[in-house]
Amino acid sequence: MTNFFNKGGRPPVANKCSHHVKVSFDNLEWDELTRMMERAGTTVKATFIKQLIFGKPFKVLTTDKSLAVYCAKLSEFFAQYRTIGVNYDLTVRTLRENFTEKKAMTLLYKLEKATIEMAGVMSQVVSLSKEFKQQWSLKSR
Repeated sequence: MTNFFNKGGRPPVANKCSHHVKVSFDNLEWDELTRMMERAGTTVKATFIKQLIFGKPFKVLTTDKSLAVYCAKLSEFFAQYRTIGVNYDLTVRTLRENFTEKKAMTLLYKLEKATIEMAGVMSQVVSLSKEFKQQWSLKSR
């Protein structure tokens, strides 16, 4: 016969937490603690306080909605830019096939002006992206 006796229930924990400490906060300290917890993204106060006491690292992740909006708009812009490139090729091919050389050159001149204007807009977008990247790198430090 074995000495194994099964009581049922949960298996025993190897390192059971049996010591409890009560901590009291005034209103200002409580507000600061809740703000810190919100920034760290934790919901359990006891675990958060343990991490603070024992110096365990915790990360504070901040999300900037303007970054997400900017990236979405930039993606849309580049999709439109690619579409314009495809349409540009089709336009040049159509002008060459369907118009006389003089008429095609006149229309190509107008297309060239629009392309130069679009290149200027593109350079502004690149400079705005660099500026935004510098501002974002300063925030992330």
